[in-house]
Amino acid sequence: MRKIDKGMEPPSLTRFKHSNKTSRYQDLPPDERRLVRASCISEQYGLCAYCCQSITIDDAHNEHIEAQDHAPNRTLDFSNIVASCQRPHQCGHGRGTRVLPLTPLMGECESELKFYLSGLVEGKTERAKVSIQTLNLGHTEQSNKGLVGKRKAMVDALMFSQSVLPEDLQFEDEEFLSLLLEDLKVPDAAQCLQPFSPVLVNVIQQFLAQP
Repeated sequence: MRKIDKGMEPPSLTRFKHSNKTSRYQDLPPDERRLVRASCISEQYGLCAYCCQSITIDDAHNEHIEAQDHAPNRTLDFSNIVASCQRPHQCGHGRGTRVLPLTPLMGECESELKFYLSGLVEGKTERAKVSIQTLNLGHTEQSNKGLVGKRKAMVDALMFSQSVLPEDLQFEDEEFLSLLLEDLKVPDAAQCLQPFSPVLVNVIQQFLAQP
């Protein structure tokens, strides 16, 4: 996960809520839902709110952090909506309506998850462990082999693009790692981050934190 800073809701959503004061998300027309999703994807720099793979309007869905069944008064609250990928049994489609104790709206989501170059992820706190398993983010290879493999391949590709081999990462000097870290945090010309780049950011931060 990468911390998401929610911005202003789309003007069209504001107008809809003013004209339909008793409506819920289920009443929102498809075109309006796409506009909401486009806004979410933009502020997420093109990444899924949970697994951080690349998404587009057509291969993502609007995901309520507080499930609609649990918070019916927040179904049209833009601050409660993020964009999630469409992978079955993962992220929004894996979680269903279960409560997430750690969400991408919390800054701690970047420090309480620990990623490995193998593609696996580990929760450093109990709430992180629960959220990882609820979203099926690959705490074991058996739980989500596809995501673990894809995450490892993309992280390896990101490192190769910087002329770094995974096995040599630990031998790079601190200055180089700091520069690489900053580069990974900068969106491209289309205002998108590289898929799974927050994963490599997490790994590099671990190396930098070592004594």
